[in-house]
Amino acid sequence: MAIRDARAVIAALADPETLLVFGVIAGRTSKLQMSTSDGTRSTPYVTPYGLMRETSLSRDVVEAAAGRLERAGLLEVLVDDERGDESWRVSEAALAAASTGSDGVGARPRRG
Repeated sequence: MAIRDARAVIAALADPETLLVFGVIAGRTSKLQMSTSDGTRSTPYVTPYGLMRETSLSRDVVEAAAGRLERAGLLEVLVDDERGDESWRVSEAALAAASTGSDGVGARPRRG
């Protein structure tokens, strides 16, 4: 899912707890930190437990923040069918949209 509404993104990231959760997810799933020697090329997902450990936030707060980020189009979700838990990573489509300025996100006003 790409970013549909820049205002939804800004509103989600304006909440301090949501911004913290997003920052941890972005840091933990960054391809820059991935070792290429392990043979995997996929971006990992972060579990609620990992976020709780790194942020000291409760599970309810972590899941609410992730829900806001997902609705804003910033996260991809992976559901563990056995346990019913969700894991998250930053949406590559959202990052691409922000970096190219499509959908108005990340675009700089032109000076005439």
